[in-house]
Formats: sequence, structure tokens, C-alpha cells
Amino acid sequence: MDSRTSLTADMWAEWTSAAFETTSMVGEEIAGIVDGLSEVAEHPGEMVYSSGRLWVFRRLRFLWPEWEFTRPFEFASLLNIPRSLKGRVFFRLPAPLVEAVRNHTLLSRSARWLKGLWGSCGSLYLPKTGYYLCFHISSKQTEEKTVHLLKKKGFSPGRRRVHGKFEITLRNQQEIVDMLASFNMVRTTLLLEEKAIFRSLRNQANKLVNCDASNIRKSLEASSRQIEIARQALELSEYDDLPAVLKNLIASRLANPSMTLEELGHLQSPPVSKSTIKYRWKKISDQVMPLSQRRRGASKNTHSFSSTQQSKNEKLSAQS
Repeated sequence: MDSRTSLTADMWAEWTSAAFETTSMVGEEIAGIVDGLSEVAEHPGEMVYSSGRLWVFRRLRFLWPEWEFTRPFEFASLLNIPRSLKGRVFFRLPAPLVEAVRNHTLLSRSARWLKGLWGSCGSLYLPKTGYYLCFHISSKQTEEKTVHLLKKKGFSPGRRRVHGKFEITLRNQQEIVDMLASFNMVRTTLLLEEKAIFRSLRNQANKLVNCDASNIRKSLEASSRQIEIARQALELSEYDDLPAVLKNLIASRLANPSMTLEELGHLQSPPVSKSTIKYRWKKISDQVMPLSQRRRGASKNTHSFSSTQQSKNEKLSAQS
């Protein structure tokens, strides 16, 4: 199973089965869950909601007997579950319960309401880079309350409208961890932090590998240029006039094509630093390249003169 799929499954399992601290908070969480459901229809004496998240109704069944307003109503009788156990579940809420939920929503200021809302309409996305904790809310009033609560608790939510719904997003990893911790989802928090550490180590290892590869490529390119300059220097008649330290460096490079500048420095007598080797190669290049270019130019002119003279001689031979 993919690690992201495993984390998501563990996360919703923990949300569904998490214990509650006091019965006074049960009402707030139930209100949050209901506020996150999709409103389907309003009939005389009841409101109809729906959701495709079966774990939401498992959580509601767990909380139902603990709240004084829900206890008189049989939970199973309010559900309409597809026979295939697939698709959306419809949930009828009697008018007294609708009123109780709305009152608790207005008064709620705790993380328990946010926990219920997030389980009902939220998600945690784990792409290859970054993390996103989102709420997808249908009601403008609920969206405004959610943003107000998040800001009051020190979070920095993003807001936008997507496909007719209000999306609230947390993108900061530490804020996401703090949010899950406030939901008392300890296992999910630890798994997410473990995943973040693993990602950080993997990214660091990739950067080191890429850096090493880049350094090796640059070193080989520099070595190739130096070897070409060294060979051109050996072809010059002025080679013997070069200082001994430069000639020793040229010989060292030709004998050790793959060595780094630092390693070449250790071969010199006396050993010198990498910066000194770079400086000496610049001196070699500044002296050798102009002479080499002049030599190639002279050779080209000589070849051109020889070709012209040969052409003239061939013409004279033809005339005679």
C-alpha cells in the first residue's frame, strides 16, 4: 500500500475512534459534523443531509448516546444507507435537533467543533512536496466562522471559492501538525512528522548527489580545457622559456587527467593551495593561447601561400 494511502486510512480511523474529554464537548463536535454535511432538502419538521463519507456516520453513532439532545432519537432510524454500501448516505435530522445544532454552532469556540467540521468536509493532501489541510464548506456563514476561529487560534488560513464551495486551506506544516494535535489525533501527528523528517532527509540526499554530480562534471570540463592548453604549450617553441613551476604544473596535468585542482596542488614542490593552482593555470593560459593562435595563423598563411604557388606552377606547366 502506498504510504500516503496508509497515512490517510490511519488518519480517518483515528478521527473516528478518538475518545472525547467531556460530554459537554460532544455537542460541539456533533454540531461541527452536521455543519460540514451537504444540505439536501428541508421538509416539514426535519432537515435532510447527505455525505459519501461512511466514517462520518460511524463517528456520529459513537457520539450519539453521549449528548442529551440526541439521546431521545434512535440514530439508525435517521439514516438511509444504500444497499450496496456505496454512494451517499442520507441523514434526516428532526427540527429540535436542527435547532440544538445551530445553537451549539453559534456558541462554539473550541477545537472540538473544528474537529467535527474537518472530519465531515475536510481533507489532508500529501503531494510529492508540501502538505495541505483543507475544509470544503457549503455555507458562507460556516466558512466565516471557521476562518474567525482559525485566526483566533493563531493559524493563517487561505480562502478561495472552488466549484461552488468555500475552500479554507492551511499550508504550513507546523500549523497542520498543531491543528491535528488540537484534535487529539496523536498517532496521525507523529506519522506526519515522521513523514516530514523522511522527506527532508531524502531531499537533502538528492541535493548532495546532484551537487556531487555537478562538481564532477565541472571538474572534468576544467580538466579537459587544461589538457588542451597543456598540449598546445608543448607544441610551442617558447615552451622552454616558461617558468619551472608552470612547466611542472603542465606535466602534472598531462600525467593525471582526472585529478582535481586541489590534488594537483599536493603534487607540486612545494605543495600549494587550490587557489594558487588556479592562478598558475590562468598565467599559462594567458601566455600560451596568444602564442598558439599566432602559430596557427602563421601556419594557415604558409599553407595558403604554398597552395597559391602550387596553382601557379601547374598553370605554367600547362601553358608550356
